Amino acid sequence: MKKMLFGTILLVVLAASGRAAIVFQDDFEDRTPGAGAGGWNWANGACTHTATYQQVDGSIVRQQSAAVNNTGAAALDSRFGSKWNITVSGNTSSDPEDYTIEFDIRNVQGNWDPHRIELWVVTNNPAAGADQYGRGFPTLDLSQSAGWVHVKFTLAEASKNWWQGADWDLTNSTWAIEIGGPPHPGVAVNPGQSWTQIFQLDNLKITMGADTEPHDPTYVPLNEDDTVGQLLDEYAQFWLAWMAGGDPNANREYPVDPDIRGYYIYLSQGVDDPNLYYLDYKAQVHNADPKLTDPYNEYGPITRAAGAIYYWQVEQAMDDGMGNPLPAGDPNNSWGPVWSFKTISITPNIVEHPKNTVSDASGNASFSAKGSVSATHYRWYKVASPDVEMAQGTLASDKITTLNITDAVLADEGQYYCIVYCGNPDAGGTPSAPSDPARLWTSRLIGYWKFDGDTTDSVGDEVPGAPVHDGIMKTGDPSFAGESAVGSNALRIQPDGSFLLLPDAEYFNFYQGGFTISFWYKEYAPQPPGNVFLSKFDVGASGWLLRSYDGADSAGVFIIEGADIGVGYAAIPDNQWNKLTITYDPVTKTVRTYTNGAMTNTAVFDLASQPPVASQVKIGGEDTWGADVTGDIAIDDLRMYSYPKTTVEIAQSYLAVSGADWVCNNELYDLQYDFDGNCRVDLADFAIFAGTWLNSNRIYPD
Repeated sequence: MKKMLFGTILLVVLAASGRAAIVFQDDFEDRTPGAGAGGWNWANGACTHTATYQQVDGSIVRQQSAAVNNTGAAALDSRFGSKWNITVSGNTSSDPEDYTIEFDIRNVQGNWDPHRIELWVVTNNPAAGADQYGRGFPTLDLSQSAGWVHVKFTLAEASKNWWQGADWDLTNSTWAIEIGGPPHPGVAVNPGQSWTQIFQLDNLKITMGADTEPHDPTYVPLNEDDTVGQLLDEYAQFWLAWMAGGDPNANREYPVDPDIRGYYIYLSQGVDDPNLYYLDYKAQVHNADPKLTDPYNEYGPITRAAGAIYYWQVEQAMDDGMGNPLPAGDPNNSWGPVWSFKTISITPNIVEHPKNTVSDASGNASFSAKGSVSATHYRWYKVASPDVEMAQGTLASDKITTLNITDAVLADEGQYYCIVYCGNPDAGGTPSAPSDPARLWTSRLIGYWKFDGDTTDSVGDEVPGAPVHDGIMKTGDPSFAGESAVGSNALRIQPDGSFLLLPDAEYFNFYQGGFTISFWYKEYAPQPPGNVFLSKFDVGASGWLLRSYDGADSAGVFIIEGADIGVGYAAIPDNQWNKLTITYDPVTKTVRTYTNGAMTNTAVFDLASQPPVASQVKIGGEDTWGADVTGDIAIDDLRMYSYPKTTVEIAQSYLAVSGADWVCNNELYDLQYDFDGNCRVDLADFAIFAGTWLNSNRIYPD
């Protein structure tokens, strides 16, 4: 996105010719860093907003900053942004399809990550009065890790109507650009929360009609890891490709400007060299029918060093009036932007990393990884002291390697990773960096907290040799209820901000592969909607949580945060112990919730696509939006399994403790003649049936 400096060999004029149908362009380079960006800057809710110009990596950008601060007692919505006028020239078309708007943007700082923005194009409409009209493009989520993002769309794609109407006057010279986020109604900021949210905008450009400059660079081959070319020993061979500029005549709209004679191609020469040097000339081939001219152009092969960044540019040579190309550097030629790419490297990398997995009931599991195009061999390892090699071999053309594990036992649990090589590793092949490690769990009880006077994980008592993960109390010492559903005590989370963390966040990322979570739960007071009593999630990102249900204090819901899916429970009466259970079956992709041994709800969705969560398992301590909360609850006999228990097993585990006589199997419940709802067809049902014997609602003729 940033500008490059060119060497003395390239001293041509870089301005686009008058043929380019650019109706507005602003790279902000003539602004003063630190100065206000002008326009109408607005904010509401918990935000105050400013727009300034800042220097970033040698380039001036427009910076939008919001100070987010809620000093009140209630959550506030938040929204900020600015609107500034621009002067558009040469905009003779009234068709939104003819206008392309593009810019570079990045999310720099703040708690909203990804940050949600919208950009609106607004015009005056004299025919309708002094009000302004326009539309905005669909919501765009910006991740801070993504850095600069190039956005490009036509106004015909702008789908949201301006609040005062949508009757654009696109031929008017006065337009306005509004950019802001998050969009109305905004994002809730909880009491006591404060931070600064910043995003930056650069290189705003509006084009009318076809793109008359060289555009859309492509590379042959373009590899899956975004490198370019194929390896030739220590060098890379590749082709450059681009699309010709379109016809500036909006009435004809030929795919290629018929006045283009060819292209002067410039390319940098070496590693860390940003200077562009003349490479070659390529003629534009025109069809006898200009409507059929192919805009695609390709040049190559080119051979350069492997694993290096190169810069290139195309100068579009226009007709000199006699059917010949104007010379290189002529101000009437038009230029494409400076493009860059990285050539394929001798050092391969991992394109797709292995994922956490749980073995099936027979102990079978597998991990897969995918190497980049230069990878030829692989080796798998298990993390140990030292690491243990598990498998090795050569990669097929798809570059995928799979490690299969059979008859897995407790000792096989742990982390596994892969390294790929360019060349045989026994003969000095170049290795990649290790893949991300993925964990294997066997199908078993993963964690068990009795809470009988301490927060110790007792899983070692159930599965000898299994790792133990003791809970850590935050804000004070553990508080025990002096009563229990099972055993002698229970953990109590009181309204003092205390909560319990179950450590080793990565270890408990088994939930995508199937799980059962069960515990006894008691509310000493109704819980406000949104209070979380058991969770492993990153606010606004991914993971799972159990919380009190919105609008119903005595109900619960299990939520997959990243998927925005909730599975509700039956009512949870206050001051009573209730056993709550959640299962996920990866085969059927079904989540089931149970209250006191009976299934209460189901939902179908695929958890395999949910990413691992960095946060720890937590009992109490916050609400759905990450704010500290007060509550008064108790939890007892918490168990986590790395596989889904059956409905029968869940009912039997409840009956073994509760002393109840039976639990209705709602998973199979379809008894047609169970009139009294006691989950059995018996004499009472016959009596109900007999009581209506010969009753009739028939209507007979007169």
